Amino acid sequence: MGESAGMSPEQGNAGHDRFELVHVVINHLRLRDPVTDATARAASEGMQLVVDAGALAALVAKVDERHLILIFEFRTAEDADRVAREVGGPWMRENIRPLLAGETERSVGEVIASAKA
Repeated sequence: MGESAGMSPEQGNAGHDRFELVHVVINHLRLRDPVTDATARAASEGMQLVVDAGALAALVAKVDERHLILIFEFRTAEDADRVAREVGGPWMRENIRPLLAGETERSVGEVIASAKA
């Protein structure tokens, strides 16, 4: 039987059709001082600005009191570059750069595999 769980071949492959090729940007931020509530609020506002400018998703993960990771998803690398120039860069210079202990570690990559619940 070529069908799985009573689904047609088209329905069985539907999950593959939903996979969207996206690009992610990962920024590691090492702060001079522990994260404050004000920094967390600024990060939340910044993530919304990035999404409003065209990101598919924007997250901030706290690794420890002085290490944050920003994770952004974009449809294309061009979108990532545009949002970084127009929104992310200016926001980082104003709100985050003064808090950093060193340089930001930034990586950009194409997602090659993904799964969601």
